[in-house]
Amino acid sequence: MQAIQTALALAERRFQATFHNAPVGIAHVGMDGSFLLVNARFCEITGYCADALMRSGFQQITHADDLRADEALLARLNRGEIPRYSMEKRYIRLDGAIVWINLTVSMMRDEDGEPELYVAVVEDLSEVRKAHHESTHDPLTGLRNRRGFADRAQAMIDQAVHAWEPVSLVYLDLDGFKMLNDRFGHEAGDQCLIDVGTLLKAYVRPMDVAARIGGDEFVLLLSGLTDDAATELVERLRVSLSQLVWMDDVGVSGSFGLLTTVPTADTDLAAMIRRADGAMLQAKRAGRNQVVLAG
Repeated sequence: MQAIQTALALAERRFQATFHNAPVGIAHVGMDGSFLLVNARFCEITGYCADALMRSGFQQITHADDLRADEALLARLNRGEIPRYSMEKRYIRLDGAIVWINLTVSMMRDEDGEPELYVAVVEDLSEVRKAHHESTHDPLTGLRNRRGFADRAQAMIDQAVHAWEPVSLVYLDLDGFKMLNDRFGHEAGDQCLIDVGTLLKAYVRPMDVAARIGGDEFVLLLSGLTDDAATELVERLRVSLSQLVWMDDVGVSGSFGLLTTVPTADTDLAAMIRRADGAMLQAKRAGRNQVVLAG
């Protein structure tokens, strides 16, 4: 009997040490979603103390846009369709900040096989996502960089192939940027690029993508627009750009190349960019501040 008690005490100490000192967040969650037990790392990730978490549930700290997907997976777990599930989701920390986490949930059952509680393991993805964002985005404008554009654009093209929908590749090179930069300095040049980036963000929809791929060169990929609709949008963008003013009434304009096509499985993104770039160069040679359609 003494040996059994010693073994049980040792097992309990090991559990406590593992649970409370784990490098990942761990929580025991009731069947109603309330927190029953949390470790220190879980508190660090969420920004809440243990007592505050115990008075709430995972629903209260989960981002509203992720809650439905989480609950749907939980329902499948409850029905016995899956042994566990993993997903990336967002928690809203006590300070209001958003933290991305990888969540893995499994179920513990009692001696009769009835559901007793959930075990949630949480890994903080903030640094991973930050590193990925920095590798795919331009730090000055906040737009995607060349790599980030290629990743997103290829996914859009693949989707357009499946849906048999058009995509429009826009290539923009600023007119007069070098003169602005030389006359007023790099600070004014940087502000110009930031403002152009802000303008492009205002013109792209959630399903589109914009990027800065060079010093004063930008590209956009637009989804589902006809030739006329794409041309109209780019023409409005051209006018808006020409109306931006920076220093002493000095502004810039843009030469645009536009290619609209219904992609196939053989469509090559690099070839599309070259064709739109060629049309942009035609706009430059034709007097700048205009849109030329790629042939």
